[in-house]
Amino acid sequence: MILYPAELFNEKFLIRLRDCVFKMPEAHPVKVWLKDVADMKPLTKEEQEIRSFLVEVLNSPFNLITDLKMKGRVVGILGELPGATLAEKLLKSYLYLMIGNVTRSDNILKEIIQTTPFVNWTGYRRERSLYHKLASENIQQLLSKLSKHPSDRMTYELFNLYIQNYYNDAELLDHVGDYRGEDITQKLGLRYTEKLSPSLVRHLRLMAADSSQRAISKEQAFWHLPFQNEEVLISENLLTVLQEIEEENQLWLIYLLDNERLSDMYYKKKGKSALSGRRKFLRENLKDKDLFMLSLFKAIEFGDIDQELIGKTVEFLTNE
Repeated sequence: MILYPAELFNEKFLIRLRDCVFKMPEAHPVKVWLKDVADMKPLTKEEQEIRSFLVEVLNSPFNLITDLKMKGRVVGILGELPGATLAEKLLKSYLYLMIGNVTRSDNILKEIIQTTPFVNWTGYRRERSLYHKLASENIQQLLSKLSKHPSDRMTYELFNLYIQNYYNDAELLDHVGDYRGEDITQKLGLRYTEKLSPSLVRHLRLMAADSSQRAISKEQAFWHLPFQNEEVLISENLLTVLQEIEEENQLWLIYLLDNERLSDMYYKKKGKSALSGRRKFLRENLKDKDLFMLSLFKAIEFGDIDQELIGKTVEFLTNE
């Protein structure tokens, strides 16, 4: 309940919930969370004007803004737009397209598809900017405009495949699935295509080939291993790569060891207890705000839920 987006709650449900927790101690996690939800701040007059302007731009039938006053306002907004989340980056890419800066627009998409999925998944916060919320609410128009712009759409086609391979949000997948551009799979062997995002293109090539007998590299452990179609082939080479990953990114190792057989073999080789060690690490990892949600997900999956975990979650969501 606490992890559910607060803005999607029914008002009557929140009133009944308030009545249930009214007599709880002030420090009770659910009561602290409920007070925070009730204290959500409305948009200022300036924010409402920015929102209205951007909605107008997103629904424009044109692919280019030529009006100098309107263009100047877009440039001003681009200077304020954070670009921290996927939604903000997409909005930024779109606005650069609308003022004719195709290179800057494509570079933002390249930055996304050249970054490992794990890194792009980090940094979740409940508090989102006006720009993130606006882009999320208008994601269909945003993606449609990015895909249909009359410039080279190779970068967007790779971005589309990146989302399909590394994200599981049903609405987002539905919208990228609506895109019917050129079949980029025929261009995956080209050096130009690989240059745009080497690791992603190599992953897509492996997905199309029988990779079950190939040695796994560290790069593949970040980009390919958890997303491949075949059952992972356990080998000494793979166990060595996993040891390298543990030294570099222990949280990602936990995600890689979703395969129970692989997990048992890896920890047996190291002479460690698989579950207890991971639970302790995840609890400690909750201190890292950027990795909080990824760590929390695994803690819940392992059944490590208690009053302390709920308290830490509320503390994170209410920014206390």
